[in-house]
Amino acid sequence: MGHTAGNIVVHLIFSTKARLPLITSGLRDDLFTYLGGIVREMQGTALIVNGTVDHVHMLVRIRPAQSAAEVARVVKANSSRWVRGKWNTDFAWQTG
Repeated sequence: MGHTAGNIVVHLIFSTKARLPLITSGLRDDLFTYLGGIVREMQGTALIVNGTVDHVHMLVRIRPAQSAAEVARVVKANSSRWVRGKWNTDFAWQTG
């Protein structure tokens, strides 16, 4: 009978730890693709993923049952673990 419909669009911005220029040209495309994949795994839609050497912008559509904070936490945790494993670097996102 009842259906919940939501169109929640969130603009997430987060930077590398200490704003270090860690998002190199060799890492950039793979990282942005991976970030979008994390959002898809959470049943969301990554509308735009872009950024510079020290921060990322993501425009994402999320489900009504999810909070923006939870999506950001999952995206940051999984992507930093993935970058450290794939490129053997001390990559990390800024906390807080």
